[in-house]
Amino acid sequence: MKETFDRKVKADIFKAGDLVLKWDAARQEKGKHGKFDALWTGPFIIASAQQNNTFVLQNLTGEEVSGGPFNGRFLKLYFS
Repeated sequence: MKETFDRKVKADIFKAGDLVLKWDAARQEKGKHGKFDALWTGPFIIASAQQNNTFVLQNLTGEEVSGGPFNGRFLKLYFS
């Protein structure tokens, strides 16, 4: 079972200073968003990487984002 799970796990591809988008879990349920509404918020800057694929985020002005640290499963790289 472990080998099967490990094949599907995404490697940590984020490092401090990367720009990322964060999944807006509060709006993901049906009826809480429109068909074309964006469910990703950001961009945010990764301030630091912690253990177990968790990251501390900052907004673009340098203030730490509340509710963190955030799991890497809910982040994706931001390309401008």
